[in-house]
Amino acid sequence: MLGPLRDDSPGAIGPYRILARLGADAAGEVFLGDRGGSATPVAVRTVRRDVARDPALRDRLRQGITVARSVTGPHLAPLLDADADAELPWLATAYVAGPALSAAVRWAGAMGEAEVRMLGAGTARALAALHAAGTAHGDVGPDSVVLAADGPRLIGFGPGLLPPPERVADGGQAVPAADVLRLASVLRLAATGRDAFADGPGPAVGPAGTDLTGVPEALRAVLADCLAADPAARPTAAELAERLTPGAADRWPGAVRGQITEYERELDQVIALDGPLLPGHPPTGDRAAPHRPPATAGVVAPHRPPTAAGVVAPHRPPTTAGVVAPHQLPTVPPDLVPPLHLSPPEAPGVPAPPRRPRRALGAALAALVLLGAATGGYLAWRDDGPAGPARGGGSRPVTIVAGVGEKGGPDASGTVPYGRDVRPTGWKKSWKGRFSQPPLGCSAGREALVCRLVDGSYEALSAADGQQLWGMDTGLETGGKEAHYGPNGALFMPAGATLPTVYDDTVLFVAGGSLRSVDIRTGEWNWEARAGEALALESAPVVVGDLVLAEATRPDGPQLIAVDRGTGVEKWHLTLAGNDLPNARKANFWPVATDGKVAYAITEQGPKAFRPVDGKLLGSAGGEAEPANSNSGCGDLRLRGASAFCATSVPNGDPSGFGEDMSVLRFTAGDLRARGRVTLDAALAAGARLSALDDRVMVLSRGDEYATSVPDEIAVVRRADGRTVGRFPLTLHPGKGVSNPVSAPLIVADTVVWADTSTLYTVAVRPDGTLGTLRKTPVRGAPGPGATPDYDRAQGIQLGEELLPPQVLPMGGVVHVVYDDGTVVSVPLPG
Repeated sequence: MLGPLRDDSPGAIGPYRILARLGADAAGEVFLGDRGGSATPVAVRTVRRDVARDPALRDRLRQGITVARSVTGPHLAPLLDADADAELPWLATAYVAGPALSAAVRWAGAMGEAEVRMLGAGTARALAALHAAGTAHGDVGPDSVVLAADGPRLIGFGPGLLPPPERVADGGQAVPAADVLRLASVLRLAATGRDAFADGPGPAVGPAGTDLTGVPEALRAVLADCLAADPAARPTAAELAERLTPGAADRWPGAVRGQITEYERELDQVIALDGPLLPGHPPTGDRAAPHRPPATAGVVAPHRPPTAAGVVAPHRPPTTAGVVAPHQLPTVPPDLVPPLHLSPPEAPGVPAPPRRPRRALGAALAALVLLGAATGGYLAWRDDGPAGPARGGGSRPVTIVAGVGEKGGPDASGTVPYGRDVRPTGWKKSWKGRFSQPPLGCSAGREALVCRLVDGSYEALSAADGQQLWGMDTGLETGGKEAHYGPNGALFMPAGATLPTVYDDTVLFVAGGSLRSVDIRTGEWNWEARAGEALALESAPVVVGDLVLAEATRPDGPQLIAVDRGTGVEKWHLTLAGNDLPNARKANFWPVATDGKVAYAITEQGPKAFRPVDGKLLGSAGGEAEPANSNSGCGDLRLRGASAFCATSVPNGDPSGFGEDMSVLRFTAGDLRARGRVTLDAALAAGARLSALDDRVMVLSRGDEYATSVPDEIAVVRRADGRTVGRFPLTLHPGKGVSNPVSAPLIVADTVVWADTSTLYTVAVRPDGTLGTLRKTPVRGAPGPGATPDYDRAQGIQLGEELLPPQVLPMGGVVHVVYDDGTVVSVPLPG
């Protein structure tokens, strides 16, 4: 899809005005542009500066440009302009509004014989034109064939920007016969939905790649000839085109035409802006077709974890989907919703990556991290879970349905209502696992623990024993870019990846402008729907019954969308903020909480309550004695029973200018009518953040980088009157140059629990609201305090360089603790 420009995106490249961002890969970035105010769009690729410094690659680029200029044809996207000698080399090709074949098959399923013939004949003619010019494509695949309104377009031919192609066949040579073989695999995918490109650097040429089961009988002989082991026995591209032309359709199936219409509509919206698409406002259509897995019997999901022996790095960039191959010349975004790449578990004995020294976050950033993620859905109790006492003392067993994140359950109260007898499926003893990179927010369920990593990818570990289940690379941001805050405070998250939300046996998240439903055990896709991007670290989808709520940033501003949880079909949408909102007022315009009956989201005016079935507005959280539609200063909302709570900041008159005290506003759940506030002890209000609350207490995290008078501590106060019942000092800096960050505290089984880099802390909450004795439990395998390296944060905060707080995820009687270096330790809840 067309994405917004980033802070560092160019305003112009050569003679082209840059309008939007199409994608990125290991070689550089691709943008949508136009020339001289013309409405004719072009795709402009830039080459990364470090690549451009290699004279040999510059020479290859010049040669590739010469070849590309010499080749024309109705099914090729032409090279329009290029400059290999510019400081930042670039190439411009015609932009084609349409999906890549990979996206079309995922969204619409396998094609009929006539449409496959149309696809194959056009693509074969494009290859024939290349071969006649004395060159080969070398990288024919489901992402290098784009479905335009009037037929297929072959992209990615000509310039080689990086070392020679890795995805060719026949001994690694880019030759015409290899192009024909690969085209046959592309046509097999179109006809059956089975993807020979999904699990390796090239299409399978063994039994799996030549299996033509499900291919229409009239096409089998043609494709079998193309897949012949002897290259000389294969037809030429021109011969293949002639054999496929009889019986070819003259237009795409209806579902594909609908996709193309969405691309064209999106392009029209950007052109109508008469200016660049700025951060936070990527256009999307009003409705997107959901991804439906192909219905063909026996179809294997294209993103299934490989089962072949061998070790693949957990975050190896995808080679067939979601990212433009390094040597391609793209003319469109490689996919409307680029698929994610699955990687197999890390092999036994492979050492974990070394811990990088990172600087501890200041309190301002820590507040964002500590807020964590709304995990979505609601907590339910079923009869099919593991044996255990029922809620209320019956014999009905209890199971975990909604996941647990850093704000607890879906009500975001920070309290997890699972008792000590509830545990993840198969959990028997403490275990230690590892994520490959620093995690930036996790959600845990009965089957797995899923985390977003600092590069915008995702990984899942088994909740039973910590073994890696799958890994997913969005493939949209490469070249070393990780999550960071720019000098202006804007968040950059690779692929706009949100926190994951675990619900039942699925994981929901947004990446690359797509809301995705993924099987929690295998990582296989269920469906996808167009959505927005993470606007803050805590952005995440929310599940309410049979609906999934998410943000969709569209030309008229951020919108709240509701899609069917089973199919991904959009049910309704409504606007949360205007499209002209200044950066200083942009916030986490996402759903933030639900009690299973009402959904709550942040809007330009503050939190609002919506009826899930149709999006009807039920109420707004205005401030006390203020109009209901005024901004209460609430950037978040936490539910508990019949009340909703919002922590907001109020100036305290400190002459330093950094002094702010926390005030907790209270509203009626459902309609958000003001019900006053919880008055805190003045000694606790400064530098405080609300982390958790139940029916008796509220738990605060305190600390302020700028005000040394504010102590670092966990404080517990009575919910009814704000009276202090416990204060627990934190040791965030145990020595010079050493940092020991602390997690956000949560409440589970009447116990407040938090962790630092080596210890798990628990304190019981008695029925009368008083506290038991603080218990300190050393965590075996925890990484311990880390070094506090120094770097220039004036240029931005690099989250991959910071020493992030641990994340505590209590699942009833089990606590998962996720550390900054990727270590995960799962232990019984002490006490």
